[in-house]
Amino acid sequence: MPPGVVFYERKKYKEANIMANYCANSIVFFSKDKTKLSRFLRKVYAAFDSIGSGFYNLMVLHGYKNREILSVIDKRDSFTHCDTRLEQNKDTYSFRVDVETAWEPHMAMFYKIIREKYNDAIHIVYMAEEPGSEVFVNSDKEGLYFPERYLIDCCHNGEYYKEYFNTYPEAISWIKENYGDINVTEYDSLAFVQHTVENSSPSDDGDFFYIHRFETDYNYGEERGAA
Repeated sequence: MPPGVVFYERKKYKEANIMANYCANSIVFFSKDKTKLSRFLRKVYAAFDSIGSGFYNLMVLHGYKNREILSVIDKRDSFTHCDTRLEQNKDTYSFRVDVETAWEPHMAMFYKIIREKYNDAIHIVYMAEEPGSEVFVNSDKEGLYFPERYLIDCCHNGEYYKEYFNTYPEAISWIKENYGDINVTEYDSLAFVQHTVENSSPSDDGDFFYIHRFETDYNYGEERGAA
């Protein structure tokens, strides 16, 4: 682990706890301005711990009015976790929240609040997954908090696996270790690897195999409230 860096462990979500077509998002907010980040954390935690729409309440806590709030948020979105204190690494502070959003990652509200209420002194990185819509996003390009770049989601010999990998060769090594003598290498495309592994398993035993790459960019052009 590089000095001064904290890797936030991906939560193991149980499928039963996530509604169909809801996107699971893990978000880290970080800043060198401890005062502003502490104030933001207090309000985020209050919204997380509140009754009703946490997203709506977070905007109320920042002074926004009903009409503007409803133009930005989706009231189906909700907080599922919020850190209670800041983590410190050298001169940078951070905290993490987890949220569920309808269909895709909805970050416009956070970007709006940070831009308008904190003068962009707070930064944000996140990982988002919604398999039904093929959404796999990791905005942490430098891998400071979320180093994962690949996901294998599979059932093999009746056992279910959901494994994250920082590099493609690591993912390929896991496949070879668990699937035996299978002819795939890190020089093969994801599509080829998925096709090869799928064809190595009997089609009638319930096994499946998916390998995904997390994209670093996500198009917010259609999001309500996006700049």
